[in-house]
Amino acid sequence: MSSEKGKVSTTLKLRRPGKSEKSPLEGSGCRSKSGGRRGVFCSLTKSVSSVRTHPLSPSLQSKEGGLCGEVWSWSISLQKLGTSDENPPLTRVDKGGCKNPLSRGNRQRSVQRSWQGCVEGALSCVRVRSGSQAPTVHTPRSANEASPICFHFSPLKRGLIPAFILVIGLLMGLFSQPVQAQGVDASHNTPPPLGETYSQLEEYIRISIEENPELQSMRAMVEADRERVREVGVLMDPEINVAYDFNPMMFDSQLGRFSVSAMQMFPWFGTLGARRDLQRSAANANEAQVSVRQLEILRVVKLAWFDIAEIREQIRITEETLELVRDLEKLVEARYETGRAGQADILRIQMEEERLKTRIADLEDRINPLTALFNELLNREPSEKVETTEELRHTGMAWSDEEARERIRRQNPIFDGIDAERSAAEKERRIAQLDGRPGFGIGVEVMGRDFGPMSMFPDARESIIGMATVRVPLFRSRYDSQKRQADHRIRSFDLREHQTENRLMAQLEEYLEEVRRSERITTLLSEELVPRAQQALTILSEEYSVGNARFDELLQIQRELLELEFERIEAVVNQNQAVVKIESLMGGGNPLWRGDR
Repeated sequence: MSSEKGKVSTTLKLRRPGKSEKSPLEGSGCRSKSGGRRGVFCSLTKSVSSVRTHPLSPSLQSKEGGLCGEVWSWSISLQKLGTSDENPPLTRVDKGGCKNPLSRGNRQRSVQRSWQGCVEGALSCVRVRSGSQAPTVHTPRSANEASPICFHFSPLKRGLIPAFILVIGLLMGLFSQPVQAQGVDASHNTPPPLGETYSQLEEYIRISIEENPELQSMRAMVEADRERVREVGVLMDPEINVAYDFNPMMFDSQLGRFSVSAMQMFPWFGTLGARRDLQRSAANANEAQVSVRQLEILRVVKLAWFDIAEIREQIRITEETLELVRDLEKLVEARYETGRAGQADILRIQMEEERLKTRIADLEDRINPLTALFNELLNREPSEKVETTEELRHTGMAWSDEEARERIRRQNPIFDGIDAERSAAEKERRIAQLDGRPGFGIGVEVMGRDFGPMSMFPDARESIIGMATVRVPLFRSRYDSQKRQADHRIRSFDLREHQTENRLMAQLEEYLEEVRRSERITTLLSEELVPRAQQALTILSEEYSVGNARFDELLQIQRELLELEFERIEAVVNQNQAVVKIESLMGGGNPLWRGDR
């Protein structure tokens, strides 16, 4: 031992063991064949286990039907050369048992991380040993072992290499799993827009915006208001006066007896621009009203579309239930022929069949008025068919509650209309202030030489006279009253804006509660009640066929299942309609919720 001190060799060996070999960590003492202690182990065990089933990894299923596949352990061991030179083998455990290495108590300390899918493993065993520089011993390969790969490192690096590998292994185990989870969450939290969820509805929305007669009429009125901006921004028409002297003292010609004058009035500086701004603000307010009305129409279109889709889904479910009842009728008739069922059971199943037929007819009649209302908003024939979806799904919100509130304040056209009306009131106050200042006019007059007293002077010529006039706003109470009126309007619009915001926030909370409640009901029905009712119906049908259940129990569970299906469809429709109402509050047709179920 003393002669071999100071000589160090480091071996990195990658090998794939057989199924019969055991891990060096198994056993309480990790002893060698000679019974002596093999040394002190500092190990990092990384178990790669397919715990969850991934759709892209069908090989995860074992022959026995397990979900785990295989577990590979990577061991990094530091040992002192004691009494044995054996290489610690790699443990391969068939996942029929799926044993967890952490369940071994204090026999090993390991850091584990689960990966999806079956992966190939390898053993990296670095051994730092003191002894003679003997040639590396290659262990014989078995049929299922990989070729050993040996590397010889400088003695100066014997302490850095194991520490470096340990650090790399710890970093991989700590950070790779959170990154993967974050990637899955990010992709899961990206819901599709409402138009992508229901493409038929998106097309009907486009038609209603373009073809609705009421919206077209309101847009025409807005265009008329836009044209008034030019009207109020021009000067007043000039005044032209013509005078004729019927009884001159003397006259040489008829034209000399005329007098012509022209006058142009001008308001105070900036008055015309203020009037243009006032009319522009009024047109903006009317345009905001068009947007508000468009949101209301689109909201009615969407709600009516979901009502029609709900009724058609109910008809489909009722027809499926009717087929089920007919199958039960065949079962009852078979039992009746064998004397195991009474005639009353046949009559009751026939009554149930007629009741379902009547219910289908009632549902079909309910579609007609909804279809007429829907087509009216699209400017189509009342009886034209409305295309709906084959499956109603949940549409979750794409924004948080706080983001929805902020979007309502920023995007709802009601606030745009209030801002435009407030701006118009401010312009009215400005115009009242400008009207309280003097106005002036400039003109010219041309008098003939025979007009009036000019005819007394034979040598007189035509006279050209310049004129100017000033409008004096003497009665100030009129203009002061106009300014006070504008101030009261501005305060009224401020209060209306505050009240509108409070009302919209209250409606938002109501619709959010409806969304959450509908989601809870849908989850309860889809995951708990409906599956159990279907299972109960199947069990009772089998028991009834062998005479272990009463017919009234079978009929009752069939009715309960139908009602549960109706409740589920109603909850899904209520959730979608609540999303539509929130979308209307937010002032646009852009999608807010998502997520499909």
